[in-house]
Amino acid sequence: MNNLSEVRHLLVIADQKSRRIVPLTDNTYSIGRDPNSNILLYDRQVSRHHATILKIDDNTGNNDQPCYRIIDGNLQGKKSTNGIAVNGKQSLSHDLAPGDLIRFGNQCQANYHMIADSSELALLEGSGDSNKEINTSLPLEELLSENKIASLDEIFLEDEEEDAEQVQTMSFKKREKKTESESLKNQVSLADANPNPIIEVDFQGQIVYLNAAAKIKFPDLNKLQALHPILQNLVGERTPKEGTSFVREIQIENSFFEQHIHYLKESECLRSYLFEITKYRKREIKLTTGKDRYRFFFEQSTEGILVINPDTKHIIEANQAYCKLLGYSSAEIIGCNLYQLLEIERESFNQILEQITPDNPYIIRESFHRHQNGSLLAVAGKINLTNYQRQEVLCLVVRDIRDRKQAEEELQYQLLHDPLTNLPNRQLFKQQLATALAHAKRHEHLMAVIFIDIDSFTHINNTLGHSLGDKVLQSFAKRLSSCIRAGDMVNRWGSDEFVVLLPQIKNTEDTVKLAQRIFEILQRPLILGKHRLQIKCSIGIAIYPQDGDNAEGLLKNADTALYRTKEQGKNHYQFYSPHLTAEAEILMRLESLLHQALEKKQFFLEYQPQLEYKTGKIVGMEALLRWENPAFGVIMPQKFLPLAAKTNLILHLSKWVLKTACEQNLSWQKDNLPPIPVTVNLSAKEFQQPHLATVVASILDETGLDPQWLELEITELTLRQNLNLARKTLQDLQNLGVRIALDDFGCGFSSLGYLKQFSFRTLKLHQDFVRDLRGTSEELGLISAILAIGKGFNMRVVAEGVETSEQLKILEDLDCREIQGYWFSHPLPTKEATELLSKIARNNYIDSANFMSLPMIDS
Repeated sequence: MNNLSEVRHLLVIADQKSRRIVPLTDNTYSIGRDPNSNILLYDRQVSRHHATILKIDDNTGNNDQPCYRIIDGNLQGKKSTNGIAVNGKQSLSHDLAPGDLIRFGNQCQANYHMIADSSELALLEGSGDSNKEINTSLPLEELLSENKIASLDEIFLEDEEEDAEQVQTMSFKKREKKTESESLKNQVSLADANPNPIIEVDFQGQIVYLNAAAKIKFPDLNKLQALHPILQNLVGERTPKEGTSFVREIQIENSFFEQHIHYLKESECLRSYLFEITKYRKREIKLTTGKDRYRFFFEQSTEGILVINPDTKHIIEANQAYCKLLGYSSAEIIGCNLYQLLEIERESFNQILEQITPDNPYIIRESFHRHQNGSLLAVAGKINLTNYQRQEVLCLVVRDIRDRKQAEEELQYQLLHDPLTNLPNRQLFKQQLATALAHAKRHEHLMAVIFIDIDSFTHINNTLGHSLGDKVLQSFAKRLSSCIRAGDMVNRWGSDEFVVLLPQIKNTEDTVKLAQRIFEILQRPLILGKHRLQIKCSIGIAIYPQDGDNAEGLLKNADTALYRTKEQGKNHYQFYSPHLTAEAEILMRLESLLHQALEKKQFFLEYQPQLEYKTGKIVGMEALLRWENPAFGVIMPQKFLPLAAKTNLILHLSKWVLKTACEQNLSWQKDNLPPIPVTVNLSAKEFQQPHLATVVASILDETGLDPQWLELEITELTLRQNLNLARKTLQDLQNLGVRIALDDFGCGFSSLGYLKQFSFRTLKLHQDFVRDLRGTSEELGLISAILAIGKGFNMRVVAEGVETSEQLKILEDLDCREIQGYWFSHPLPTKEATELLSKIARNNYIDSANFMSLPMIDS
């Protein structure tokens, strides 16, 4: 398969619809259920944009053949739902080899083949049933031109018309989460994926690493070790003295290789890259076999060739490939001095030329030749000393490597830039930060690192979709870039978080001015289609050197300042200060202690009854969390919950409280005690989880408690943080059959609109109203209004914080029937709460006058 024109790349597709052959000729193919895909697959398990095939040219010159690479998902980085499997292994990216089997779903697969002639095509067609009869006696071009093998569009034309409406209406229940954006090429081992052999040996000559290509190309290398031609004379006393790298040519049987050897001091090894140059070597050999043969290859070669006088450096001959490469005619080049065409340091290059012998050519990894228009072209090649027309000459053979360099530069750009916003990514930012720090230390000036986070971006993704979320990120990146000075750098750190590097500032006021410019430019709403979005952001700032004198410290402290900004209400900026780090350390220690407390079962619940005082019946129990620490005794929730709420541990803790309370309520019912609802408080972070209803349903199913005996309590503040999410979450919870109570009503920005939007079963009057109750007309009027509202909306109204008989008397006169507080009972351990419920069950009534006021205990 050495002739590109004789080889065909084929995919044999088999799905629920048919089996068919797809020739691969273009640079890119999209694969999936989308009707606009280049290769359309009929399988419900296949994503609309399931995979992409890319044509990869071999720029090393070792292989005439291009290869094809298949990647999971589309070119924007969105992966398929079920992934792809190549030869039975899940893969994100794979360079196709003949015989590879690719699976897209349970019933959809493809085989990749490289076909050199029609006989191979016949074998391929005979390997399975086909819906099309193919005359394999014809060349592949004739088969395609005579429609013996239908094109992809022809095979699926009728199917697309039949299924277009179904394809357009398909939707998936599960949506893929966008990953903080790493490139697919970062996820593949570059060494193992390299088609050229890579070998590493230590300074004793022992092989320490072979990539896949080396194992395939030289199967006897491990067995022969230092006796193999590749390793002969590679290790010796002279090796380190020859510099960091050198190149030599070796012959293995009838094949020639160019071996690039690098001395790696830190790794204490020699690394070799091998490139097969057999075809170039054979061409050079043929130059000496006769004038006619020489002239034929000289002119027909696709590489540029110069014949040079070794003494004067004047050009004796130049083939057409070289003339075309540089835009000259033969007459213009012949007679010129070599240095008129080369952009190189003359003295050092002359020293290299003097060392060249017929057996010791010089390998040119990269050099620049001057085009007729003055531009420089990158080439690679070799200079050899040989005979021409009975005189010794230098023969320079070069090949154009502009495409390779462009591909390398493009790959480097992709590795260091975010594909969505085209901003430098985290890896490039760290390089830039290291450079800026070194400059700041050397010249003793200030610099700043600024973290910026888009407020409520998760809400945009959840409500408007990830596609619009991507457009928001792109527009935000452009606005952010327009705010900075020349020399400043904007990077996308990940997700909706950006970081700005100010390599040099006069004072901290420079960072404040930048923050103000950002806030000003965001005052203009983003217009994205029919959506008009008002974007806000939070900013955290760290200054060198007072906030850190190294990269890790500056990044950590800027992130800490950003976290404090979001904590204090968002949409403003915060400078780092040392006490933020101290608080962060406290949070880490507390989180560790809370983890241990969960594992060691140091948490327990107490239950405070809710009383209907006119009947003496207990109408509910509120579960309250306690922590018994061996060193500090019983710790009340107001001591640790505010800090726990700043960590994700609050979610595990809240789930434990919910499950424990449900289990206890069911236990009371199994003891034949009167069924009553148990109330559990939901934290703000817990309520903001999109799958809260699913978690509650799972706990109810696990414990076996009837949903009507569970009451979930949220505050007005929690409700206001995200009304759209609250509306959906509360509806899902009410659909389960659980009760919903609104806590702390009347405190802050109480809104009657909440009572209209959400069907609350219970309204809890904030304890501040009751605790400071003196019976003034304003107080009485306000409480009367709240009671009337509760009655109007058919809700229970529970007055919290009832501690004295005077407070009870006022509430009784206002016809508030249900109370909770120390006047009746403080929170009770499980055993005492059970005894209280049992006593009521026996007497069917509690005379509240027999309960003495108890000392105040925090709840």
